[in-house]
Amino acid sequence: MHPNIHRNPWQIQRDVIRALLIREMKTRFGKWRLGYAWVLLEPAMHIMLLAALFSFMGREFYPGIPTMLFMLAGIAPFICFSNAFGKGVAAVESNRGLFNYRQLRPFDAVLTRVLLEFAVYLFSLVALLVILAWFGVTARFNDFLLLVGINLLFFCFCLGISLTMCVVGTKFPEAAKFAPMIVRPLYFISGVFFSLEQVPQEYHVYLAWNPLLHMIELTREGLFASYHGMFADLPYLATSSLVMLAFGLLVYRSQWRDLVRSQ
Repeated sequence: MHPNIHRNPWQIQRDVIRALLIREMKTRFGKWRLGYAWVLLEPAMHIMLLAALFSFMGREFYPGIPTMLFMLAGIAPFICFSNAFGKGVAAVESNRGLFNYRQLRPFDAVLTRVLLEFAVYLFSLVALLVILAWFGVTARFNDFLLLVGINLLFFCFCLGISLTMCVVGTKFPEAAKFAPMIVRPLYFISGVFFSLEQVPQEYHVYLAWNPLLHMIELTREGLFASYHGMFADLPYLATSSLVMLAFGLLVYRSQWRDLVRSQ
């Protein structure tokens, strides 16, 4: 008898996630002529466009932080959130044929997509920081442990919202059309190309409800020693991330059988 014929649940889960990751990577990058280079090209094009626009306007965003680095710290996490949000909507439909296998559940498909988006986000962030440093675009680094903490919370937030959108997208297929309409306004109110301290204080009470804004502000604070995210709230980010994860898990748990059966 083969020694690996008897596998525990964790080993089965690991193999399922690994197989789904390989499938997702081939599906996402295999069809593009540029392939895996798109991981860096997407955020790089955003950065160059915004940096060129605001350089033309003669604006410097933050003293001591080059404009390209300032943009990168906002664009990279936002692209991760946007993809996790959008791909969560279609997670069940895209993998429906695989649910005939007893070991695979919709949760695995959602988790795989979020893991891939998060890996792409971290790789693109680090790679572009290194590339920019190679060309002399640098800023003094600040706090590695803060970055680890907020990114763990960010992963929880993305997983929670992706699970929620997985259920919404399956129950209400038209939700796929409305997803971009929700994400686009967030691009302009999440601090992607501005700092909260540059916004008049009377608007803070409204903007501060957005967990993505705190995530981006704290990312800049962790990356750059000269950045002081005095209005960023780590406890609020932690609370909203864990609440979103709990909500997503509860919604999924109550509906997962219907997700598999729905046509």
